[in-house]
Amino acid sequence: MSELNEQVPEVPLDWYFKYILPPLPDGINTERIVSSLKQSKVIKNNKWVGISEEPRLDKRHEDKVYAGFENVFEEIIAAAKTQKPDLEQQFTLNLTPDKNVTSERDSSTKPDAQFTTLEEAARLARDGGKPSVYNVWNSHEFKKNNEGVNDTMNACVSQIVYDMQQIMALDPCRRFAFGTSINNRAFRLWFCCRGAFLTAEPFDFIKEPEKLVHVFLSFAFASRTDAGWDPSMTCILPTCPTEKRQYKIQVGDKTYVTVKVLSDYAADSPIGRATRVWLVTDEADPSNRQYVLKDVWVDSERATEDEIRSALLIDIEEKCGADARALVENHLLTPVAFEKLCINTSADDTVGVIMRGGSVPKNLPHLRLVVPQQSGMSTRSRISTQENAVDTVLSGQRARYIRYGDTARIGPRVTSRFHYRIVFLECAKTMYEEKHLGNVLGALADVIEALRWIHESNWVHRDISGGNVYWYDCKAAGLEGENRGLLGDVEFAKARIPSSIHEVRTGTFNFMASEVIAGHYLFPPASTLESVDDLTHFLMTNSDVLPPFTFNPLHDMESVWWILVYLLYFNDDKQNVADAELATARTQQALKLFAHDGQILNRDMFLKNFRQLTVEGTCLSPSFKLIINIVRAFAAKLYSAYCKSEAKISVIDEGAFQIHEIIVTALRLARDHPKVKSIKLVGVTRPLKRKLDEAESGRDSDASNNKKPRTNA
Repeated sequence: MSELNEQVPEVPLDWYFKYILPPLPDGINTERIVSSLKQSKVIKNNKWVGISEEPRLDKRHEDKVYAGFENVFEEIIAAAKTQKPDLEQQFTLNLTPDKNVTSERDSSTKPDAQFTTLEEAARLARDGGKPSVYNVWNSHEFKKNNEGVNDTMNACVSQIVYDMQQIMALDPCRRFAFGTSINNRAFRLWFCCRGAFLTAEPFDFIKEPEKLVHVFLSFAFASRTDAGWDPSMTCILPTCPTEKRQYKIQVGDKTYVTVKVLSDYAADSPIGRATRVWLVTDEADPSNRQYVLKDVWVDSERATEDEIRSALLIDIEEKCGADARALVENHLLTPVAFEKLCINTSADDTVGVIMRGGSVPKNLPHLRLVVPQQSGMSTRSRISTQENAVDTVLSGQRARYIRYGDTARIGPRVTSRFHYRIVFLECAKTMYEEKHLGNVLGALADVIEALRWIHESNWVHRDISGGNVYWYDCKAAGLEGENRGLLGDVEFAKARIPSSIHEVRTGTFNFMASEVIAGHYLFPPASTLESVDDLTHFLMTNSDVLPPFTFNPLHDMESVWWILVYLLYFNDDKQNVADAELATARTQQALKLFAHDGQILNRDMFLKNFRQLTVEGTCLSPSFKLIINIVRAFAAKLYSAYCKSEAKISVIDEGAFQIHEIIVTALRLARDHPKVKSIKLVGVTRPLKRKLDEAESGRDSDASNNKKPRTNA
C-alpha cells in the first residue's frame, strides 16, 4: 500500500454501487426479491437463516459461522431467476477457507471464499481441487469481531489486499479486481485498478438485506468484461502440467501469441503502469518470426510511445537533417503495431471506462491501511529485459499495522491511465543479458552516437538503463543487416524546456544521474565576493542564485556511464573470476553505489573522485583494467562538462553538453582491443545479490512508475 501512502479512500456506498459495482441485470428489483426471500423463510425474523445474527458472539470458528452464505447466495440467485427466468449466471460463490488459490507462480493466498466462473465451480465440485487464480475474480474474507478491533481489522485488511494484489499480479488478463470482507455484520466492498485502490462504507448485511442481494446479483450476473477481464486477451491453456500458459493478444487488426515472458514484475503492484513484456509471434505469419510486445497503462496526460518516437524523429530531421534522423532511427526500436485498447468503442482507461466516469467525491475519509506481509509470501527474481538483475520484489517486508478509525480528510489519489500496447520488430539482448564485453561497449557507443543527435535536437531520453539499452544481433535473429546497439523506452523522452520551474523526476535508480536523484545541481562553483563591484552586483542581482533544475543531456550521458559501472560490478571475467578477498571488497563498494538506501553522496563522490577510479580504487577485477580506464576517462569528461555547464551559476552553459564524440571514440577503441574482445562476462556470485537484497529489506520501493525502483516524484 506504499503507493497510496498506506491510506485508502472510503467512498460512499451508493457511489460505489453506481460507478464500481457491475450493473444489475435489467428488470431486477431487489426489494421484490427480499420480499420473496422472506416468504420462502430464507430471511426469518429479520435475519438470514443459517447465519448467526451476531457472529462475534458465536463460539464456533468463523468458517462455520459464515458457511451459510453459500446457501444464501444460491437462494438469492434462485429468487432472481424466478423473477426473470432468462437470466444467465456467470459466476458463483464458493467457500474454500482451507485451500490455497493456485497459479503458475508461488502464492500463499487462501481466501475464505471467492466468486469463480461456473466452469471452475464445476471442476472444484468434481475433483475437489484447489481454485485457480485465473478463474477467481473476487476474494472474500471473514472475521467474527467488529472492525473496531485493531488486530481483527489488521488481519482482514491484510488478507483482502493481498488477495486482490495476487489476482492483479498473476493474471495478465485482469484490468481490475474486486474484494469483499466481513467483520461481524459489517460487509465491506473493495476495488482496485491500475489507477485507484478504494473501499466503500460498510453496510450491515443483517439489517440491510437489499444491499446484500444487490451485491450478490451484481457479482453473479456480471459479464467477464464487467468482472475485470480483458476481452482483447485470451489464454491458451497448457496441454500438460509442465507447460506455461500462453496468451493470444490483439493489437490493432493483428493477433500475437506469447512465447515467453520477458518482464512482468512491474505488474506486482496493483497501482501503477503495470508494464508487461512478452516475446511473441504473429499468429498469421507462418515463419514464426519473433517480436516483442509491451502492454502498459499510461498516464492519460501523456502521449503514447509511438507518438513520442515519431515527434522525436521529426524534430531531429527538421533541426539536424535527414542523415541524423536515419542514424537515430537505426538505433531505436522499430514499432510494427500499436494501439490504445478499447472496451466496446471507448478507449479503456481507469476513470472513464473502468470507473464509468465517476468523479471520486472530495474530502473523503481515508483508512490508514498499514498491511503486514503475508506469511509465506514469496519474493521472486526480477531478472528481465527491463530491470536490475539482482532486485527482488520487496513490497510488504516490514511489520505493519492499521489504526482503525484513524482517518485523514484529504483528497483521494486516483490516477487516470489508459491501456496501451506496442509491438517492436527487434528482439535484442539487454545489457544485463549480453555477455560479450565488446558487444556491450559497441552498444553503448551506438546509443551515445544516437544521443548526440537526440540532444542536438533539444530532446532528452530521461530513462536510460541497463534494461533498455540493447545489443541487436541480426544474424542471430536470422535477418540481414548490421549488428548494432539499440535504445528503447522513449516513452519518457521529451523536448527540453530549460526555463521550466518543475519537472517530474523519472528514471531507474541504479542508472539515474546523481543530480537527478538529488533534484538539484551539484557542480556549481562557490560564490565569491572579491571586490566592491562584486558586492554591488551581488546586492542588486540574483547572480548567485541557481536556475531551476531541469533534466539535461549530461544526465542521459551519466546514465550510460552508470550502465558500464554497474556491469563491471555485477560481472566477472569468465576466465578470471575474482577471489574471495576481492569479491568481498567489490561487494562493499557495490552496496554503497547500488543498495537503494538513499546514499546519494556515495554515487556523487564516486563520479567526482574520478582519479581514484583505478583497479585498486574500484576493487574491480584486474581483467577489467582497460575498461576501468575508459570509466575513469568518461567520468573525467562528465565532471568537466558538469563544472563548465554550471560555472556561471545563474545560467546553464549548454555548450558544455557536447561530449558525445570523444566518448564514442573511446568506447570503440576499447571495443576493438584484443584484450577486451576476448572477455566474456559471467554474473557475480549469489552472496553479493543476497547482500543487496538484505540491504533493501524493510525499505518501501517507489512504485509510482513500474520499473522498480524507478521514481516518478
